[in-house]
Amino acid sequence: MTPDELLARVAPPPSDDLLVALSGGPDSAVAAWLATKVATGRVRVVHVHHGSAASDVLAKAAAAIAEKIDCEFEVVRVEVSAGASWEGQARAVRWEAIARHVAAGESIVTGHHADDLAETTLGHLLRGAGSAGLAAMALSREGVWRPLIEISRNDVLAVGRALGLPSADDPANHDLAHTRNVIRHVLIPQLEAEFNPQLRATLGRMARALAADDNSIESTIGSVMPQRDAFGAWRLPAPFIATASAAGAARLVRRLLRAARPPYAGNADELRMVLDVVHRRAGRCEIADGWQLELEGPWLVAHQGDAAAPEPEVLPVPGSIAFGALTVTAEPAASVMVRRSSLLTAASVGPELLLRAAEPGERIEIAAGTKLVRDVMAEAEIPRRVRSAWPIAVAHGRIVAVAGVRSAPWGRGVAGRDGVVELNVEEGQF
Repeated sequence: MTPDELLARVAPPPSDDLLVALSGGPDSAVAAWLATKVATGRVRVVHVHHGSAASDVLAKAAAAIAEKIDCEFEVVRVEVSAGASWEGQARAVRWEAIARHVAAGESIVTGHHADDLAETTLGHLLRGAGSAGLAAMALSREGVWRPLIEISRNDVLAVGRALGLPSADDPANHDLAHTRNVIRHVLIPQLEAEFNPQLRATLGRMARALAADDNSIESTIGSVMPQRDAFGAWRLPAPFIATASAAGAARLVRRLLRAARPPYAGNADELRMVLDVVHRRAGRCEIADGWQLELEGPWLVAHQGDAAAPEPEVLPVPGSIAFGALTVTAEPAASVMVRRSSLLTAASVGPELLLRAAEPGERIEIAAGTKLVRDVMAEAEIPRRVRSAWPIAVAHGRIVAVAGVRSAPWGRGVAGRDGVVELNVEEGQF
């Protein structure tokens, strides 16, 4: 393949401005050159330095490529933490670093080609992936453009040689300790020799067909995306998951798990456990990295345990302060109360309130005696994981209110009267 033939086959980029993820290898070198030829706006190049034995050589090659194509160049240094797979950890931190450097309106360009697609599809097949995993890598999705995804490795290399593009080969690409390299150098050649000489093209067609199925599933669940609350938990509407098709429900749960612990979307066992919670066959489940999933009203919530109790704070009246992840306000009562508010008389409150977390077994006075503070919170549908961090208000040494929930009789105000203070909790997404 010649450079002109490549240009004739490539679809237009999804945005005017492009950020090329340049490894220093020959594939990303061709992708970077291509970006400069088809972009209608700005093109930048970023190289992620992983600190490996070959990183200095690859960074030098990336700089030479950027100079050859006359493109602005930046090196981003990262640290790869220890893990079950150094390769997997490096991939995760690389994507995180690139995501931090992409500007609004830019698309990320990678050098993935048809052979990468075949290898990824086969690797996901061996792990038992569904349609999303087997679809592997799309031409353009979620801000990433892969212009070479239908071009073979040999053709990409031919274009790079014709252009005289500098590059370096990462020795890690030949290390059979990495599963991807075993698939590339051993498994696929053996399958091609014994079963199907066109295996890479066959896997590519399968990936594209499954990508169409995957897009169909995506269209059924729409744009329902996980939301994050003030305490770092993630949630999705449980009824939407429960009534979706099996494929749609699995996709929604995977969205939630990926949001909670990127980039991992959960394995088959985790998916089964979470769906048991959604369908009320289990009350709660725990998956890797300490994430717990349970139902909170209409929501499926992923969190990492109970919130920590904040240090006590003094709230001026009137005034507003942060109490842990929440904001608590004391102000003259409005004509319409917000959802999380309680009314107190100014006389009972005084010039300030002490806000603190409730102690285990602590009780608030009610008309007929006392009641456990945690029971009051439960009745108000405050999530169990949040109750340890929810503020109670203390005046004159006594609990005058569970903030935003209930007032003690001796301090309770009446809406519409003078001298009434509204204690309001801005709680974010609950």
